[in-house]
Amino acid sequence: MLFSLNRFCSLAISTLLVGTLSTSIALPDQSLLAAELLVYQGTMVPDDGDATTSTKEYKITVLRDRGDDGGVLYWTIRENGRGELSWIEQFGVSRWIDGNGFNLQSSRTSLANPLILFNSENHTSLIPLALFQIADGGKINMDTVWKQGGLSYRVTEREQMNGKSFWRVLGFNSFGTKRTVWVSADGVINRLEERVTVGQGERHTLEYRLVKREVVSDEACDKTIAAFAEFTSLRDQLELDLPSKEVVWDDEQLKLLRAQSDKLIEIAKTTTLADLSLIAKKDVQSQNGRRGGVASLTTRAMGKVVTTPGFELYRGSGFDEASLKGKITILHFWDYKDSPLTPPYGQVGYLDFLSRKYADKGLQVAGVVVRPELEDPTLRTRVRASTRKFASFMNLSYPVLADVQGYISELGDPRRAGAKLPLFVVLDKSGKVVHYKVGFYEVDRQVGLRALHDIVKEQLE
Repeated sequence: MLFSLNRFCSLAISTLLVGTLSTSIALPDQSLLAAELLVYQGTMVPDDGDATTSTKEYKITVLRDRGDDGGVLYWTIRENGRGELSWIEQFGVSRWIDGNGFNLQSSRTSLANPLILFNSENHTSLIPLALFQIADGGKINMDTVWKQGGLSYRVTEREQMNGKSFWRVLGFNSFGTKRTVWVSADGVINRLEERVTVGQGERHTLEYRLVKREVVSDEACDKTIAAFAEFTSLRDQLELDLPSKEVVWDDEQLKLLRAQSDKLIEIAKTTTLADLSLIAKKDVQSQNGRRGGVASLTTRAMGKVVTTPGFELYRGSGFDEASLKGKITILHFWDYKDSPLTPPYGQVGYLDFLSRKYADKGLQVAGVVVRPELEDPTLRTRVRASTRKFASFMNLSYPVLADVQGYISELGDPRRAGAKLPLFVVLDKSGKVVHYKVGFYEVDRQVGLRALHDIVKEQLE
């Protein structure tokens, strides 16, 4: 198996997950009257390249609840390799009902169905996973056809797998077959294969298979549904813009999470959310400690005078280290890589807007490249080319420099506290640090980076 039960299911104590994962399916084909637990193992493998280092693995655990008015899927997902989404995006509720009894929710803009994060060398992608469900397998037969979303579906044949009979369903468009699904007589998916293209035309095969299926007691089902309600309510209270490739909590969100984390652990016991409740607790502790470390760095940085940082000019003109005094200066420490391009691109677009707005009033902005490759002089040409390509792509008006001497450590490198770049540093006219900000600003529709804008405006007055 790709995942061990101990690693991804701390539910061993649960009455919900009894026994070990098995590729045999315990239930006979029948119309579902009771809730069921479905466990899928999946991979996303490149068509070209080294599958050993490029394969994405994932596991989907689904509580399938069947009611008179349709059904609901309560799912969780865990990932291994090529990145992982935040725990807050690793659960959701999908309602699988429509007029035909067919449902295939798959959206990049909601958490109705699970998503996986896939980091490649040149791109970072969110890949939606289809939770294919048929309310009543008895409604389909050979050559049944329907259309849903951007694909048409056709039942092509019956196939035997492990001594059981499954419908083979093709999902296709004008370009050919995109998805193949094997469905049991009672409408449960046994296997899915899909063609996925990411980045610059990189083709992959995405697949998952049913490895466990068992009936869930009414008590266990009710408890799991109640736990999902609590988790979903908390996510709503956090007011997140999801889905997101990275989630960083602000102070108010951390305060709410600290107050709720123990409650989540208690309510999630013996449910499919037990693992995520523990991960949530660790995440809150980690980010809380990180914020404490950043706060300490901020305190130490304030008032420092920046002199002779030893920057090298990589793109643009008009920058001299002597100009760090006499003007208000914003130093923006970030990687400035041309790939993978990941929004919000270090917020350089808003920074450039600010630079253009106040350039004639005494503000200068400088991007500062901070990358491990700069420590090796033989790699700096490559870094310079990447930086210039990115700056040209973003049409930046301000110069971009390289921190070849590691001056960020003198100011306080937030990465040492477990935080991530960008780092925004504002210097007054004497070259003294008056503002130190790690991470992204909230965006104001009128002025962009409101907090940074107000500091600059105050210093210029």
